[in-house]
Amino acid sequence: GELHYNIGVQLVKYISPSNFPTGKESFVAIDQINKASSSVYFTDLSFRNHLATLNLKAGERLIETAESSSALVYLQHGIRHLGRDGWEENYELCLKLYESACQACYLNGFVNRVVFYAEEIDKHTTDFMRRVKAVWILIQTLGSSGKPEMAIEKAFSALRELGEEFPEGVTEADIFSTLSSTKALLSTYTIEMILNAPKLRDERKQWAIKIMDNISPFLFQINPVYLPIFGCRTVHISLSHGFCRDSWFGFLSYAHSVVSILADIDEGYRWAKIAGFIIDRFNAKSLLPRFKCVINGGVNFWKEPLQSTASALAESSKEAIAIGDVEYVMYGSSLSCVQNLLCGNKLSTLEKDIAVTVSGMVRMNQAYFLFSQLSLQKAVYTLTGIKNDPFEIKFASMKNETDVISAFSATRPFLVQGVYFNIIFTAVLFRRFDEVSEVAEKYLSFGQQKSRLQDLFLVFFQGLAAFHMFRHQGRDAKWLRIGESSMRQLQLWAGHSSWNFDNKF
Repeated sequence: GELHYNIGVQLVKYISPSNFPTGKESFVAIDQINKASSSVYFTDLSFRNHLATLNLKAGERLIETAESSSALVYLQHGIRHLGRDGWEENYELCLKLYESACQACYLNGFVNRVVFYAEEIDKHTTDFMRRVKAVWILIQTLGSSGKPEMAIEKAFSALRELGEEFPEGVTEADIFSTLSSTKALLSTYTIEMILNAPKLRDERKQWAIKIMDNISPFLFQINPVYLPIFGCRTVHISLSHGFCRDSWFGFLSYAHSVVSILADIDEGYRWAKIAGFIIDRFNAKSLLPRFKCVINGGVNFWKEPLQSTASALAESSKEAIAIGDVEYVMYGSSLSCVQNLLCGNKLSTLEKDIAVTVSGMVRMNQAYFLFSQLSLQKAVYTLTGIKNDPFEIKFASMKNETDVISAFSATRPFLVQGVYFNIIFTAVLFRRFDEVSEVAEKYLSFGQQKSRLQDLFLVFFQGLAAFHMFRHQGRDAKWLRIGESSMRQLQLWAGHSSWNFDNKF
């Protein structure tokens, strides 16, 4: 310990926290001191603060380069250097170390440790704005680790603390009214006015937008009626108080709602592109993987070839890996697999891609996306003749899709619809049209959406099944009405994307 200490003391003299070097020599110096700390207790408070600060800078630098596992080691050493009185002796430094440790644990999938660091911050902080970052990280962690209901509850609580109130129940009339008023407001703005608008200075509003952004993927699965409300709220905040780097998500969420709810595809597509210009305005390159995931997973397929959007989703997932955006690594990868299946890519390649995605979800503790991906994997296994059941391999408590449907029907309707869709897709290819019609009714019992690609393909599959039933089961007019309705819908969509829909009717 003494040798490491003597070497480290000489080296750290030349490292300034305010201008932390990028070379390996700075990490070597800190490592020497950290090794000594196991057997040498540093009594000098200013020196301990200096060491803790260097470890904080090292941890922050490693998080930026997606080396979160190593980052956590430095951050833990920083906390240890401050000692048990760290909160009293150097509150600001201690807060930053715990916040960064919280973030590093999230990136590593260490759910319990995130909760621990967030609770420590909560215990020592009464001002909500001093702990809002930890709350934000905890919301992400709970959502992505399979506890989205808890994440949503905590997000709404945080938004109330920030002065953003939302009604407990949202009706269709509320949604149409909010979207229509926002559409009317935006009609008075040009792109130039949006891109030259003032920047948002209000920190509370900035965090409110950030939290609405991060909770939206979980709301999409559990309570999607709030998504247009969140999108419009972000638009109004940005126009009234100024724009920030996270304003893009509100505009993209608004665009998605204009397409899926107001059925104005061209207008929604235009505002989705403007959301990307907002990212460019702030030079927020780290947000581009998220933007590409959301726009290609929810908007672009209305206008652009599926092969193009599927490829863009796969690429965005790789870009998210490079910056440590764990949630969108899985989001982009899972949506890419779905789109590759629907545009007819090779099943052998798709089987490998899904296996890699499932493995990553398990490794990164991303339980939120896992069940729908296992269902997709089972569909591909069935089509390729593989006998394995992915549910039996991964979960003892959920042996098949029926267990998933039973477990989540009351709480996660979009997840259950995704499972039903995979069953429908397999039944179509094996020409089991009775099953297609039966399962489609179960799918639609959760609501008829037009917000996901699978919703559009369901219209196509339901039409195929209806015409088959009409020809082979007594020419019931009910089936003819369903089939003709599907054709009219597909013809309308083909006017926006002939590549994706011309061959469907």
